[in-house]
Amino acid sequence: MDAEIALIRDALTARMGEITRSVVASIRQQIPFYADAGAVSEEMVTAAVHDNLSYMVRALTDTTFDTAPAAATGRTRAEIGVPLAAVMHAYRIGVHRVWQEVHAIAEARPELSRQALLSATQHMWEAQDQFVDAMAGAHRDRTTEQALDDAAERAALAEYLLQGRIPSDQSLWEIATILRIPTTGPYLAVAAATVEVGRAPLPGIADRLRAIDAYSAWRLLPDQQIGIVHAPTPAVRTAVIDLLRRVAVARVGVSAPFGDLRDTPQGLTFARRELVGPGTGVSVFDGSVLGTAAIAAPETTVDLARGVLHGLYELPDDDREPLFATFRAWVAHDGNVKDAAAELFVHPNTVRHRLRRVEQLTGRSVGSPREVAELCLAFEVDARVRFQVGASRDATA
Repeated sequence: MDAEIALIRDALTARMGEITRSVVASIRQQIPFYADAGAVSEEMVTAAVHDNLSYMVRALTDTTFDTAPAAATGRTRAEIGVPLAAVMHAYRIGVHRVWQEVHAIAEARPELSRQALLSATQHMWEAQDQFVDAMAGAHRDRTTEQALDDAAERAALAEYLLQGRIPSDQSLWEIATILRIPTTGPYLAVAAATVEVGRAPLPGIADRLRAIDAYSAWRLLPDQQIGIVHAPTPAVRTAVIDLLRRVAVARVGVSAPFGDLRDTPQGLTFARRELVGPGTGVSVFDGSVLGTAAIAAPETTVDLARGVLHGLYELPDDDREPLFATFRAWVAHDGNVKDAAAELFVHPNTVRHRLRRVEQLTGRSVGSPREVAELCLAFEVDARVRFQVGASRDATA
């Protein structure tokens, strides 16, 4: 029987060139990915088919199977992006073609015993199983390696973009292309405080944003998760903020929209400033002149706010907070007392009384443009850098 199996092996080896050409033609015809010679060249497919089928044929008489060619095929196909299903389909085409040749040899040589044919068939299918396992395992391993490499590269490039440190051999727009972010804005910069070191406070955020047609890139740092989001329209920006509010587990700061990738580091600075504050939730920087002035130089503006508002800071919380709320409502409604009162659910006279108390405690008049500007900036600093102002107030007390 061993001699008969060797005869089958030799007959298949003698016809390997013809078998290879037939298998390659079938692969090109039946598998869409291989139909384009530009994806995988004719020479590459032919060499892989010939090597793998030759090893499989030699396995008819070998007690061990050398699966190195199958593993090499799996790795190289993964590197050029051939789907695993397409490679496995190609293997099935090759094995079935070899089996057809064995059947033809059996018909041409009636002296071959049934036991030899069954044994040869068993060896062939066993070889196929081991070859496919080796190929699929190598393909998956290489795909995983590439995914990890791509993720590491994207994370590094995202940090470069967000921090404004662009490698000399790459342009800003090349990095955006690699990160799959459109090169024209507007964009939003996002900073989310971490709850645990190494755990993303916005888990799966890139995929969730992609589901609402918002492209993004992210970098996880020990204390923050930072990112840039392409938000070209007000509707998309609203959807992005709503999504962040749903998934946030800690405080999240979002910049005002900016249109140029060069402004990404500044946008991240504003987003990070919005992290300064109590509680959780999403805080969006409005991009106003007052807001920008309040956080642009906090070491200076904190002293300014303390100097203007120190009289208010000396009040108990129950007395101070209504005055703060009233002044902010009055500013938000462009100085309209009735509208501010409606928002606060109080009588207009109550608003007027509280504004007079603010004037008395700060020494600034709400009727003086210069002095009301000082008040507006001081209150803006208190709202945006309140921890630093509060710390200074507590230390003074």
